[in-house]
Amino acid sequence: MIALVVLVALAGVVATAPAAAGLSSDSSASSVAAGPTAAAAVEAAGPVGLADRPEVSGGFSRSTYTGVAGDPVRIRYTADNPDGPTYLLIGGNRLSDTGQSVGFVDVVKISGTSETTINTRTLGTDASNVESCGLEDTTCDLEFVDESGDTVAENLSALSSSTGAGGLARPLVPHRYRLAITNGTFVVDDSGVVTPTESADQADLVLEKPEFRDDVEVFTSIDPGALDEEPESESLERIRANGLDRTAVTKGNRIVLGFEATGIWGALSHFAGEGEELEPGQEIDTKVLTDLLDAEEGVSLRVRETNPGRNEPRSELDLSQADPEDVTLFVADATELDTPEAPGRFYLVIDTSDGGAFTEDPEPGDEFAVEFALEGTEGERYAFADGAEPPAAFNATSATDDGVSQQFPYWEASDGTARAEATFTVRERFLRYDHVTDDGELLVEVEDGQLTGTTSLLPVREMSATFVNDAGDAPFRTESPLEISDGNFTVDVDLDEVSPGTRLNYELYEGSRLRDSRTVIVVGNADNPDELVIDDAPENVTVTEGENLSALRATARNAGGLTGEGELTLTVDNGSEAGSWGVRLDPGESRTYGFGSVTPDLDPGTYAFTLRLDGDTHGGTLVVESDPATTTIDDDDSQPDADGNGSDTDDDGTGDDGADGNETATDDDGDDATATDDGDDETLSDEANGSDTDSGSDSGDVPADDGEADSVGMLPLPFGTREALGGTVLVGAIHLLGHWV
Repeated sequence: MIALVVLVALAGVVATAPAAAGLSSDSSASSVAAGPTAAAAVEAAGPVGLADRPEVSGGFSRSTYTGVAGDPVRIRYTADNPDGPTYLLIGGNRLSDTGQSVGFVDVVKISGTSETTINTRTLGTDASNVESCGLEDTTCDLEFVDESGDTVAENLSALSSSTGAGGLARPLVPHRYRLAITNGTFVVDDSGVVTPTESADQADLVLEKPEFRDDVEVFTSIDPGALDEEPESESLERIRANGLDRTAVTKGNRIVLGFEATGIWGALSHFAGEGEELEPGQEIDTKVLTDLLDAEEGVSLRVRETNPGRNEPRSELDLSQADPEDVTLFVADATELDTPEAPGRFYLVIDTSDGGAFTEDPEPGDEFAVEFALEGTEGERYAFADGAEPPAAFNATSATDDGVSQQFPYWEASDGTARAEATFTVRERFLRYDHVTDDGELLVEVEDGQLTGTTSLLPVREMSATFVNDAGDAPFRTESPLEISDGNFTVDVDLDEVSPGTRLNYELYEGSRLRDSRTVIVVGNADNPDELVIDDAPENVTVTEGENLSALRATARNAGGLTGEGELTLTVDNGSEAGSWGVRLDPGESRTYGFGSVTPDLDPGTYAFTLRLDGDTHGGTLVVESDPATTTIDDDDSQPDADGNGSDTDDDGTGDDGADGNETATDDDGDDATATDDGDDETLSDEANGSDTDSGSDSGDVPADDGEADSVGMLPLPFGTREALGGTVLVGAIHLLGHWV
């Protein structure tokens, strides 16, 4: 009897060994003794009672997959089960730091394909992008038993309700989750850890907390239609190439706003459509972003005007009403954040033309604020709104207070709102020239040969300017491109053999469209286009005591390109004597002005004099010699000079007899007493008595020669008539109180 009992016991051990080891019934005893190679990661031995299942084979491409919670993660693997389906276990493990269960388990039906992209935002919900066995339309053959071998559940829904091992209170949080390729049989321990009885390979999925970059990239770009080109498809690279990094957008151009964050790409992928994987550089429908903003996902984006006028409505960006031609959405790689399996940045390209995506048309001078935020309230957390299994992916609520606005799913209770802010302004479309007359004529320097200015247009504008000279013996026509850089523009002009004062016809074209038409005047100095200069004046002048300064003559010239007006002034001995001429010269014209009306009341000696005209100065020396015909009588009984002539003179007894006592203005040909454009002789006087010359002079005045009178009529003043009438006289005009009359 004892031998019979031992024999029966040994037979039972041999019969249950394959099931206890978690292997199929046709596995040999030698394979159990050697230990399975693919199932080495199994955390617990399978219990007695599981139905025999075929072996699976396969493996993962890496031992650990890293991603961001809320973003898609691509899992690469191989799997094969010739006699049935193959499954991917996600989660069900315990955390190594606490020893407690991760609190989530999902089983995904897979095939022999080489990879599966898991949307971690929708995994475990009714919107899962993979063939989860928790979805109604997915047929799976699963079996869950406890450590005693009793069946616990035959599907994920039953597993969650009976053990609490499955289910989600909120989207998948940052944690480590186990991955295993299995045949669909699992053991559930008392703590809720789910262990595959057979696995071809195991790996870990590590999800990290999302990151947020708290600044917004802003630049402007141009509509390709404005460049007379319509590309088949637009790219972010092309938009950037046609743009400029600045926050002032020209009316009609496009403002480009770039935002960077992780943890939002799973939701965006979901709203983009089933099976849609967002790739960097891809253009997607703006409705995708609108759906995310409307999903109460704790993601917000606001673009609104900050300086509306009184009783004027505020302009705001309204993506829900945006036309695809007015707003474009691009995704791109992150620049600073770590996004291993998904894009990390998206760009909004917004047209500022009328009738676009704003509630009120943007106008030059409008200022806008931009805010992109992931909402959070300290002490609150995102939660699924209902207790259904699986839960609705985008039906959110607050974990503790329904009155609190929705939270970003991956912020913890200690996290607040993260914001990225920026501003931009709308400006008018303009070209502003640097040098312009009051009449709007443009000035170009003959030596520099450049038309310059500032502009709000972007550098990609293809514009050209034509310059035509119809006057003169050799008319010419030249064309030059308008170059734009950093908000400035230049146009090179070929001005060889062109003299100041030349007027050119200027036309600016954008393609074949005329944008501007003006007159260009060639000048010597664009900052002083009617510049008057002193061309010729003596360095030294010698006169006899009591004589006038007719020996001091100066030639003035207009070195600019416009008719110039100014005052030629003479100062002697730091202001002790003065005289002046009103000067009015056409471009390139010259005249000579004399100072015969000025008789210095100076003792014999050497004095400095200065001529000034329109910022130009000329200095020289005035020598006053003693009059040989004058004897100085002292009050005491002085004796006559040794030479007996009673004169106080130099040894030679002579003075400067070259002074004629008059004051003249001559043209370049040297003719005296002319200040007219035609060169004819004309007496320069104040014309106060209605005649060209005064009829007489006071005693002691030096007579004027050539019929010219420099006296002041009946008033014995120490200066000429010209000084008495406001300091300047010009043939045919009087400069009175700063005006030509």
